[in-house]
Amino acid sequence: MKRWLWLGLVAVAVVAVAISIIALPKSPEWTTSSPEALAELELALQSKMKLYHVDAVAHLKKAIELDPDFVMARLLLADYAKYEEGMDAEELLKKVLEADVKSLRPRERFYVERLRAMREKRTEDADRLLKEYRERYPNDPAVLETEAGIAFYRGDNENAERLYRRLIEIGPNWVIAYNQLGYITMLQGRFDEAEEYFTSYRFIAPDQANPHDSLGELYVILGRLPEAVQCFETALKIKPDFWDSYGHLVLARTLLKDYAGATQAAAAAQAVPSCPTKLPESLTCLGNCLELELSERWQDALALQTSPCVLDASPVHIGSRVVHRAACQLGEWKVAQAIEDKASAYLDEMKGKGAAMDADEARLDLLNMQGVRLALSGDLTAAEKAFSEADANLAYHNSFVGVFKLVNRLFLVETLLAQGRDAEAHQLLAKVRAVNPWLVTHFEENGLAMLGLPRG
Repeated sequence: MKRWLWLGLVAVAVVAVAISIIALPKSPEWTTSSPEALAELELALQSKMKLYHVDAVAHLKKAIELDPDFVMARLLLADYAKYEEGMDAEELLKKVLEADVKSLRPRERFYVERLRAMREKRTEDADRLLKEYRERYPNDPAVLETEAGIAFYRGDNENAERLYRRLIEIGPNWVIAYNQLGYITMLQGRFDEAEEYFTSYRFIAPDQANPHDSLGELYVILGRLPEAVQCFETALKIKPDFWDSYGHLVLARTLLKDYAGATQAAAAAQAVPSCPTKLPESLTCLGNCLELELSERWQDALALQTSPCVLDASPVHIGSRVVHRAACQLGEWKVAQAIEDKASAYLDEMKGKGAAMDADEARLDLLNMQGVRLALSGDLTAAEKAFSEADANLAYHNSFVGVFKLVNRLFLVETLLAQGRDAEAHQLLAKVRAVNPWLVTHFEENGLAMLGLPRG
């Protein structure tokens, strides 16, 4: 799932507003004294719906220049500012909370009051405000989208799916609902339905980058890599600064062992004038790490432990996993354990911060690394337990996590084969094949081995 889709669901709970907005009864949409600022906000909302965050930020900044007291413009910009260099989210939110809510429209008032409740950790009050507003304005698509997003963030996929379906009914122009429904069904392994949602999204908005990118992510998980490459390249042709597509394209091309193509994708990002400073290095690092792992160049992969792209990244970055696996393949157990220790410390840090998503990601990455070390050091029972626990908690959230889940499953297949449990191994292999036959074909061509464990 693209990180932009999570913006605003917890700390700020802002609104992602549609291309054409269904107004509240007998009330203007937004409170501002400047028609020019209102026009900029509307352009920002259109950009936000398309997930064009660079454009959205530019329009929001302009709206605030035109009207420094524009509450919704500040609230929306604060959500982006948490992830943008040079912007102070806290200062923006401070001014939002100082606003006189009596002068605001009902929807604006709701967002400010809910923000205040969330900031003061009054979760029950925040939920009550949402319920009360939705009861009063059941057909307001903006707040319905917020409610659906909150349900999705909390893992209530059944309710989120129901709400997004309702959003399509009352706001046909809210095409982002098709995207979300695609991800909800994809992460649950309902791939045919996910493809229907993503292709419908692409049909409705073919001139937007995100529909092509989202469908490409599904194709990566399904092993339809040439189609995925075409989707990502189309997304970037439409919107060269749609940054997520560069990473997805590097992943797809590297899996195809088109390493030159992956390098070209990273270089193409750097050629875009607004390219984030660290993105080219990150993309190059991603491609290098995956290439070394796929080609089993373990000594070169181990050497990445001193590379800035690994040292400066999260302890559960894909580069750390590749270095860890290289260490285990080479019997460098102290190096592997040190990487696990850093990942464990990071997990504790995320738990302490209440960053549930980051903590969950760290836990699953750590389980996979532990499974690799235990399998290659001969403790097959413990390795099986680690791989199984990771598998039980991994879902097809996006292309990277989806591929990670499938590879983790193949590690588990190999661990079962090493214990002589062939029937169980082939049952699990059939499940992987049902999702991604391309990956299983390559696994079989390699002698049903990725880690190189001896058969039991």
